[in-house]
Amino acid sequence: MSTTRRKFTPEYRREAARLVIDTGRPVAPVARELGLGEQMLGRWVAQERARLAAPEEVAAAETEKSELERLRRENAQLRMDNEFLGKAAGLLRLQAAESECFELMEAEKANYPILRMARLLGVSRSGFYAWRRRTSVRSMRAVVRAELDAQVRRVHQDSTGVYGAPRVRAALARTGTGVDRKTVAASMRRQGLEGISPRRFRPVAPIGEGRVHSLPDLVARKWDTGVLDAVWISDITYLRTGEGWVYLCAVRDGCSRRVIGWAMDSTQSSALVERALRMAYVLRGGGPAGVVFHADRGTQYTSTQLNDVCSRLGIRQSVGRTGVCWDNAMQESFWSTLKAEFYDRRRWATRQEAIRATGRWIEEFYNRTRLHSALGYNTPVEHELLLTTDQPQPAQAA
Repeated sequence: MSTTRRKFTPEYRREAARLVIDTGRPVAPVARELGLGEQMLGRWVAQERARLAAPEEVAAAETEKSELERLRRENAQLRMDNEFLGKAAGLLRLQAAESECFELMEAEKANYPILRMARLLGVSRSGFYAWRRRTSVRSMRAVVRAELDAQVRRVHQDSTGVYGAPRVRAALARTGTGVDRKTVAASMRRQGLEGISPRRFRPVAPIGEGRVHSLPDLVARKWDTGVLDAVWISDITYLRTGEGWVYLCAVRDGCSRRVIGWAMDSTQSSALVERALRMAYVLRGGGPAGVVFHADRGTQYTSTQLNDVCSRLGIRQSVGRTGVCWDNAMQESFWSTLKAEFYDRRRWATRQEAIRATGRWIEEFYNRTRLHSALGYNTPVEHELLLTTDQPQPAQAA
């Protein structure tokens, strides 16, 4: 087991030696009393007797020794100064800013005293410590910012690059991270992330108000009555594939915006609409009595075939005016979302690939994952659950 070597001051050595010289006692018992070695105490006694015999010579020797030690310390400090200034010359420009000097001091604080570096660089020590406090605060902010950027990036990726700042903010609020929209927008700008917005809609002028069919407009643009299965809306759009066009008919609930029925085929016909309508009818448990099925005046919706189907299912048909796209604007808005967020970003070699991908997007993403601004940033399925269980909607985080 190692022991720490004892250190003795010159005063202690002289006093120990005087216990022998002044009392005339032998060295051995005095050494035992003091817990010292006999040889060491003997040397101290000899040095003290020599000092007492020639005090001026001993004092001069001690002065010379202390001066030599002082010069050695100064020489070491000068070498340290020259070494530090050499580093500073290589790292700092001729007229370095104060913050650059502080950065060098922070990097070299383990090798050189702060006070000495501050003097050599012509800056204050208090200024350095104030800079460190400010830098520490900035570092904490940078950590928080980096964490938020990672969360925003993850939400944006989970939405397949679709969400903009409002929906990203809503998705973060659902996980307990409350930030405002501008903070999220700034994070997305820093990372070069962008949401997808539908192209601006340019309606065509109405081509006439005359009725060409006996079906009435039972909706009058009031698609959302606040009740599920009061109004179903429908339309047909087309998607390009390597084999040619594939047509998509969708039926949505006007209250929850959920796609409750859909069908796809290489031709657009009343049979396509019937398939989508029957899917909605089955999903809703046989269809509620008196539901309104609203669409445009396309021949697929005004045909005798579809009229017979609606009559058998107990569904009331409704159509908008000829050439007035606003009368079915809610469904047109859905097509805009589908095209911008899904269709325009993909290519399919076959119709079957398009059908599988579109069905997956509708059922997995649009109905169950995508946050809808008109529904308080809930998904359509969540909104239906809230309505059917009569639960209050959760408050939106700030």
